[in-house]
Amino acid sequence: MMNIFDKNYVAQNYDQFYESEKGRAVDRIEKSVVWQLLRSIPVRGDMLELGCGTGHWTKFFCEEGFRITAVDTSEAMLSEARKKDIACATFLRADAAALPFTDESFSVVASITMLEFVEDIHKIFNEIDRVLKRDGYLLFGWLNALSELGKKKNSDEIYRHARFYTPDEIQQYLSYFGDPIMQVGVHYSPSFDLLDGTDKQDSVHPAFIATLVQKK
Repeated sequence: MMNIFDKNYVAQNYDQFYESEKGRAVDRIEKSVVWQLLRSIPVRGDMLELGCGTGHWTKFFCEEGFRITAVDTSEAMLSEARKKDIACATFLRADAAALPFTDESFSVVASITMLEFVEDIHKIFNEIDRVLKRDGYLLFGWLNALSELGKKKNSDEIYRHARFYTPDEIQQYLSYFGDPIMQVGVHYSPSFDLLDGTDKQDSVHPAFIATLVQKK
């Protein structure tokens, strides 16, 4: 699978979506969904963020009190992340399938919309299992294959390179670690209007699924 994020223009323009009116609304919804799960993590310890990209979520996790080691394979994306000057984060180029950390190094592993772009998800989960402390937490944000976004992903320059997952697949992957909690948001209509907060919200599948599971 090619790494679309190695392209400089993709990295440099990635955050532009969040500057649009719809992007700001989506960002608020996604962060609200993730925040609901963060409340279940009792201690704000050392977090490993996989696929940190431009540091958009790194900044959010920092504001929530975590000390973050943020990794990505794309130097172009990391360059944009470092420009944000996030004090509580260390950025490192590393492959999530071969992490340069000792066993049980982190109390939390987080990743927002990275797993859609990996070649071998099983290798990723094996590495997460290795570096995550017992009783530690896994926090993921996923893009739902059943959503309108998932149905039309091939028309998007970035998402056409992605592999979206269904809720059942997510449940299956995470069941090895424990019993995941799920929160959902970002409900798109077929014409990509946001339906969150309207009476039509439940008529479509959510595009964004956040999950939290505590390692057994």
